[in-house]
Amino acid sequence: MRRYKKVIIWVAVADLLLLAALLVLCVLVDRRVDVGRSEKTSSTLDGVVSRATTKDAEFGRDIFDRPVVPSGEAMGIYMKTEGVLVVDVCSFKNENGESCCPADGKVCTGDYIVSVDGMEISKRLELLDIVAESQGDSLSVRYIRDGEEKVCSITPEKNENGAYLLGAWVKDDVSGIGTVTFVDGTNFMALGHSVSDIDTGVMMRCSTGGVYTTDITNISKSYSSEPGRLQGSIAYRRSLVGIIDGNSASGIYGHLDTSYCQAKYGDAERMYIARGHEVRKGQAYIYSRMSGELEKYEIDIEYVDRNSSDKNIEFHVTDDALIDLTGGVVQGMSGSPIIQDGKIIGAVTHVFVDDPTRGYGIFIENMLDAAA
Repeated sequence: MRRYKKVIIWVAVADLLLLAALLVLCVLVDRRVDVGRSEKTSSTLDGVVSRATTKDAEFGRDIFDRPVVPSGEAMGIYMKTEGVLVVDVCSFKNENGESCCPADGKVCTGDYIVSVDGMEISKRLELLDIVAESQGDSLSVRYIRDGEEKVCSITPEKNENGAYLLGAWVKDDVSGIGTVTFVDGTNFMALGHSVSDIDTGVMMRCSTGGVYTTDITNISKSYSSEPGRLQGSIAYRRSLVGIIDGNSASGIYGHLDTSYCQAKYGDAERMYIARGHEVRKGQAYIYSRMSGELEKYEIDIEYVDRNSSDKNIEFHVTDDALIDLTGGVVQGMSGSPIIQDGKIIGAVTHVFVDDPTRGYGIFIENMLDAAA
């Protein structure tokens, strides 16, 4: 298998994500940017979270001793960042026509701005308002970099149009489609890798988030050097069915609505989770509900790496039905459970760009370790 070029991509929300909104603070806000969906989603999610009792998804080591439900269901995913994420810093022309960037050397790509002058920041528009009202006075900016809290002072400058700017691009949410791996009671795990910002590659710090039912409206097939994707319709105001409790390097986890679990998974097949040492080369199956029904697609596991943290299973799709439907592995399938010998062994995480019938998966055991 080493003969295949290791050009791989995540096959989930990491690339479908984003974009509910990117606010450019180094230029005037483009009023054509559609931020309506993000704002509505946020308010809907905030309302549910405020009424709900927060429950962390604690699986425990005894999860290997009880059967869980392999899901394979494609879901809409929405996450609010902790503060606002700095995507980039950039220069603009001030009122004197000179190039400037007040944020340069103060904050950088990957930082999370959490408060300005003592006022907590959770939305990009809150930051924009504070900067606009600063009248050019220095602002005390508290931010998080590599998990460490820091403080700096930034003095906004007027641009040629008279608007005060910092010279930073920021965003405050992400959204897209990914696949639920398994359900344990009402707890779930999904994706098999972190939700990361598509522009910076930084793992998103999640303040809250939701999962939503989605209708897959189209499957764009994968071809060599051209990965496909799942496309779906998500009714954010009506279809919230779960809360995201955390975003780890090996997937997201949270809890689903009890009535939804009973209706969706009450009579579903259950099986035990395998530990990494049980996984072997040979026949296995990807479980998926992207067609609307649970389908089991055959794959061949060609290599098992027990030392990797995420690329543990290297597989080849051999099922003609899946190849006809998707071309192999597509973006949005990340998190699809991999089944071998009647146990859940892992989840799909990556696709080889030059051969979409081949991909990687992560051990479920590693997903659980990252969420612990």
